[in-house]
Amino acid sequence: IQDYDQAIQINPQFADAYGNRGYAYSLLGEYENAIQDYDQAIQINPQLAEAYSNRGYAYSLLGEYELAIQDYNQAIQITPELAEVYINRGNYYVGLGEYELAIQDYDQAIQLNPQYLGAYNNRGSAYSVLGEYELAIQDYDQAIQLNPQYLEAYINRGIVYSKLGEYELAIQDFNQAVQINPQDALAYYYRGVAYQKLGKNAEAEADFAKYKELTGQEAP
Repeated sequence: IQDYDQAIQINPQFADAYGNRGYAYSLLGEYENAIQDYDQAIQINPQLAEAYSNRGYAYSLLGEYELAIQDYNQAIQITPELAEVYINRGNYYVGLGEYELAIQDYDQAIQLNPQYLGAYNNRGSAYSVLGEYELAIQDYDQAIQLNPQYLEAYINRGIVYSKLGEYELAIQDFNQAVQINPQDALAYYYRGVAYQKLGKNAEAEADFAKYKELTGQEAP
């Protein structure tokens, strides 16, 4: 942030510096400060699509959903090939329960960038909510193929396998998740549930105990 402060001091019309500082504020959770910087970046350069997209994301985290969607739409109008904007708008639609619209945006993001891990994972989650489990698994498969260390995709695929009653496959995915991050409480919890469904109560209790150790809370 200090570097961007310096850049802005040298050149107060440096739109990218405001945009980048805004992004840095956003990473720190300082969304109001971020929005002020995005405002300034857009005032200097009204064609800065990423500033609209990032401001939209900040608005969505503050619950300002109408402002968020306006910014996402503006970003897409300026730069229709910016995959990240479709991801952000898709996530916004998920928050509204508009899963079909979200999937359309994730489709577009993947078309623009077939290596976009988050698009596959998020589309898989939207498919899962709609009960399209096979399509969800295909998306998680693709995400894992692109990044074999993608923790969230293993957990999400394991959850879908559990919904399908494929508890052994689910446990394999949760095992992989625990191997990637031994501190991930949800992996232990969901693995415990899968063990329970298979009647492996000792293993289930061990996982629930680990969940409690990591979170300080009893397993739901």
